Amino acid sequence: MAQSMEVLEVDSFRVADNSSLTGSPRLDGPTLTGSILYSNPKVTLGVCVLFVLILVKAFRGGRKYPAGVKPLPKHPGLPWAGRFWDVPETGIESAFHFGGLHKAYGPIYEWEVMGTTHAWIETDKVARDLFVKRQKIYCDRNELPAALGVKQDCEILPLSGYSKDFLRHKNFIHTIMRHSQPTAFYGWPMIENKRTLRRLLETPDRWSEHMITHCARTIASIAWGDPEHGTKLLTIVPELLKAVSPAGPLINKLTFLQNLPAAISPWKKAEAIRKQTMQDAFYEALDDVKDQLLAGKSKECWSALWLEKEKGVEATKLDFHEAAFAIGSSSFVAIATIGGPLHAFFLAVCQYPGWLPKLQEEIDRVCGDRLPTVEDMPLLPKLRATVSEVLRWRQSTPLGVPHEALEDDVYDGYLIKKGTILISREESKYPKGNQFIPERWLEPEYPTYKEPLTEFPNLRGHIAFGYGNRSCPGVDLTNMELCTLFGALAWSFDISAPEGATIPWYEVNPYVITMTMPFPVNIKPRNEEKREFIMDCCDDPGYTLKTERESRWDILHEKDGKPWTWDGLAPHYVAPATPKVYPAGA
Repeated sequence: MAQSMEVLEVDSFRVADNSSLTGSPRLDGPTLTGSILYSNPKVTLGVCVLFVLILVKAFRGGRKYPAGVKPLPKHPGLPWAGRFWDVPETGIESAFHFGGLHKAYGPIYEWEVMGTTHAWIETDKVARDLFVKRQKIYCDRNELPAALGVKQDCEILPLSGYSKDFLRHKNFIHTIMRHSQPTAFYGWPMIENKRTLRRLLETPDRWSEHMITHCARTIASIAWGDPEHGTKLLTIVPELLKAVSPAGPLINKLTFLQNLPAAISPWKKAEAIRKQTMQDAFYEALDDVKDQLLAGKSKECWSALWLEKEKGVEATKLDFHEAAFAIGSSSFVAIATIGGPLHAFFLAVCQYPGWLPKLQEEIDRVCGDRLPTVEDMPLLPKLRATVSEVLRWRQSTPLGVPHEALEDDVYDGYLIKKGTILISREESKYPKGNQFIPERWLEPEYPTYKEPLTEFPNLRGHIAFGYGNRSCPGVDLTNMELCTLFGALAWSFDISAPEGATIPWYEVNPYVITMTMPFPVNIKPRNEEKREFIMDCCDDPGYTLKTERESRWDILHEKDGKPWTWDGLAPHYVAPATPKVYPAGA
């Protein structure tokens, strides 16, 4: 899930007027003092290397352009190093920062940092022109300094470079999705929905934990036929997300450090450990399904499709290693990108308390005394609108998943150079885009409205899933998980913010896949009949966290007894002494 987010602006993010585009950039960021340079040889060496690179770039001269072709508008900065000193570190703050620059530079502009050119795209039209109509040019992924090799290895599909192996892996994922979608993904989401309701009823203060473990248990069941494998995913996701985020290792900012030999690079050593841990997790899970299959105990799942050489799956010719990573990486993506919308749902119904009763009225009318099912969805447009709006309002990937140009291209007279990393964003389709307004999908006065309401809104073509041949193949799975769980939550509980409590607005974790910081929420069964239904609908509530480690993949409670933070991916919200000021429109 990734590509676009509304563009926002605020005075602190605005650049100078257009006259500054041709002048010298202001070096108004922090400076290195002489004492730091002399006392730290590593800093001295790094500054010297950077200075030499800047000089080389400066004396090389500019690029010559063909007649009628011009460079993209460019955010000014130093030669090669670019303008790095005023870019916020966290994902959402960076999105605000770069979105605000469109006011000065227009719908597409260029920003260079450490020798790499980024092009920021503001409108859905430009994104579709490039990523859909010219998708063969803009279908690559960029190199990740703290996760070198991920682009080439084709082990993590969303981050893999474009190649014949990428196409085989992509076809494999599409095939297993097609096989499992007609069976409602083997019924696993509905089973885990009931367990999650039970956990919420018993320990509502741990709602964030329950949402995250719900994602892990559900996708582990779909992938390997056993929710217990979800702990493997919960183990490997945090390290990967940190490795690929600007707010992660230093090497992601000072990218020239990727040239250090592995023997003296702490980041390459950390990446080798991360990669081995991921391989162990995926191999063990697939081996388990293989053993269960031989014993005649295997349950329906993606891994069984590969092991049994199901029609269409065999044609992709994935070996054990490839299949293990294709299934495993598709699974951890589902945790990271579905966990965000689940947290955003709680935020939305607390910030906009008038919407939940409207949603409950629709679900009660259609479903009566039972939980919503997939078959009910045509009659639940407000529920589907809630899903579409949550994904739009609090997109999990505010910086998008970048596309990289495979060759030089000219668009609207502008040269987009080979190797440029393109990131897309959109706001014009969404009036009052900073507000949670599910009605924008249901009422004709909004540009997003479509008929018939028995079919629309749906997630087909939703900006959260990207563009062209790099769009996410998990649309149907995401739609089913979110529709049925949002529906189950609304059917079962009244959800509200505690009276007088300060709750987040756009406070999220600092990584590329964001999640609303957990906050205090009142979660109460709507009546006694629903409480009894939840208690009776499952024997095992499926608690995942443990107090002591019994095996390698166990996930433990926080040692100090505080709420679980998932290794920093879900840090709990603490109201600031001074209210945070967001850009206009955020």
